[in-house]
Amino acid sequence: MAADTTTSGTNGAGQAGRPHASSRIGRRWPLFNGVRQFFHMRVVNRYLAKSVAVSFGMALLIFTFMMIMGSLVKIFELIFQKFSIIAILQFLMYVLPHVICFALPFSMAAATLLVFSRLSADGEVTAMKANGISVFQIASPCVAFSLLVALIALYAYDNILPFASFAQRNVIVSYMNVDPTALIETGSWTPIGRYKFLVDEREGNLYRNIFIIQDLGDGRSRRINAERGFCKYLRQENKLLFELYNFTSEERNADRTNTFLRSSANRVEMYVNVSQMFKQRSGEVRKRVQHYTTADLRRIIDTQTEKMSEVAAREGKSFDQLRADVRAAERIWARLQKSPSFKKVLKDRGRSANRAFEDIIGRAMLNDYLADIRKADGKDSPAAGELSSWFKAWMRINEFYNAITYRSQFMTEVSYRRCYALASIAFAIIGIPLGIRAHRSEKTIGFLICLILIAIHYALVISVKSFSELYMFRPDILIWVPDLLFIVTGLYLLWHQHKYS
Repeated sequence: MAADTTTSGTNGAGQAGRPHASSRIGRRWPLFNGVRQFFHMRVVNRYLAKSVAVSFGMALLIFTFMMIMGSLVKIFELIFQKFSIIAILQFLMYVLPHVICFALPFSMAAATLLVFSRLSADGEVTAMKANGISVFQIASPCVAFSLLVALIALYAYDNILPFASFAQRNVIVSYMNVDPTALIETGSWTPIGRYKFLVDEREGNLYRNIFIIQDLGDGRSRRINAERGFCKYLRQENKLLFELYNFTSEERNADRTNTFLRSSANRVEMYVNVSQMFKQRSGEVRKRVQHYTTADLRRIIDTQTEKMSEVAAREGKSFDQLRADVRAAERIWARLQKSPSFKKVLKDRGRSANRAFEDIIGRAMLNDYLADIRKADGKDSPAAGELSSWFKAWMRINEFYNAITYRSQFMTEVSYRRCYALASIAFAIIGIPLGIRAHRSEKTIGFLICLILIAIHYALVISVKSFSELYMFRPDILIWVPDLLFIVTGLYLLWHQHKYS
């Protein structure tokens, strides 16, 4: 009996003297220790989580209201166009999800900074540290709440927002019978009956740099260019009246396929029947990148990758070799832009280099530019020869360039949604140590820091997204830099405060 007692005591002493495995890991990795003890601090966790949730809700209401005010311009525009109240309410209903999701990370930043700056100013953080609660344990409820917010935002960005954006577009298009001219948007093709319109700029009813393709049937088409023009809706006749200035037209001759019928005029009136446009169903509205769900975007990315593979197989080259060909062609184009004769042609035509590129590749105007260059520089113009060689080189890789550019654009859109959805976690992690350090004037300092963080994050993300087509810079990866920068900085500050507290 005594032996049993001694053995039991020895085992108990041995177990008491040997620290538990989780305790050893906790001393080596404070973050693990904070997560492990998160579930044992029910009172503190509830207090911190409730404080962050209440502040988050209030900040979300404020940010949502402020962002809705930004949509008032569009709402007033719809009112002036005599849209019905139902259409305006539908527009607001579909704008609201986008505004709320956009405000989620900013609300998380405001809530985290305000709560922890108040706790620090009131000495509550110091009291929790004095009771053996580490900084990581204090941060755990806020990080867990930000994770929940990020998961909600992730689902919304993947599924709800694309549907809402597309539905918002449908609302506007479905009420275009009030003002069908609003259907013509800048920077994108607009099909109306047998016509396709592309406009560079718009100021009210004034359009600049107009390009029109008219389907004449039997595979024939007419290409129309105008420097500027006005558009007016004739309600009784259900037609659009275009007044085009500096008008040029080009039509392929039906009898001789290598000749064209060209005409020009200072002013031309053109009527376009829009009766068929009003029969357009909402499901027929052309989708843009932001209208696709993330699953659809991934399928499009796979399709573009297949096109790149087809070009690579046809040319017998790898992706890297084709990218090198694209860069070589771009260098030729850059040299061409420095040519005095080419500069003169651009100046005479009133076109930029990018617009000239679109004219030559997308609008089959190579012969026009060659004729202008030879007219300005002579028959044996070096610039004309360089333009011809560039065109031959580019047409071989044009399909590959389009595919890799579109793929980069769609991949950047996917990363953009992920970045903004998970930004709540980044704002929470960096907001906690910054809030704890703001001891004085917690409301003013917290609000100021919040605005600075929002400005930095928004500026970085938008800057990267603006060159989503420049695949060589990998914008789909660069767009993650703001989140990673905030997370790494926040974790370092938390570790620093834990180490020296």
